[in-house]
Amino acid sequence: MDARARVISLLMLAFLQDASICVAAEPPAKKTNPTFARLDANRDGYLSYSEARADKQAAQYFALFDENRDGRLNEDEFLRLKAAKGRHGSGVHVSDSAITSKVKLIVLKTKDLDADKVHVETVVGVVRLRGEVDNAKQAKHIVESAGRVKGVKKIENSLTLRSGQK
Repeated sequence: MDARARVISLLMLAFLQDASICVAAEPPAKKTNPTFARLDANRDGYLSYSEARADKQAAQYFALFDENRDGRLNEDEFLRLKAAKGRHGSGVHVSDSAITSKVKLIVLKTKDLDADKVHVETVVGVVRLRGEVDNAKQAKHIVESAGRVKGVKKIENSLTLRSGQK
């Protein structure tokens, strides 16, 4: 066997040994989310609805996050549910449009007030009230009620009394 053939056979032998090491090595074990593992009572790697009922969020949004509609949540579906509800369902952030809608409802329900004369705008939790009201009692009611709306950080009151009103 010449030197060239010997080098090729040694390289092939080294390659086959490397390949066998790669095949023999087990893939790293995937870590299971501890909450998912706790809820998975039968340890089948899925959450049935009855298992998910032990977690209020998982039970409430089970059908929405069961993406393949197989009647159970795999760990990825469960983690997406928790991540989405953690970001949007925690109540930490209330959208400006939701705040505006709630304050407009307060304006509409204010007794003896022409609601078209009051304008409501919300920017990053700051509610801006402007327009005309018939009396100070109406203005006070709107400002105090708006201040109790979840997510309101500040009220900028520019409401004015209609001319000739007290």
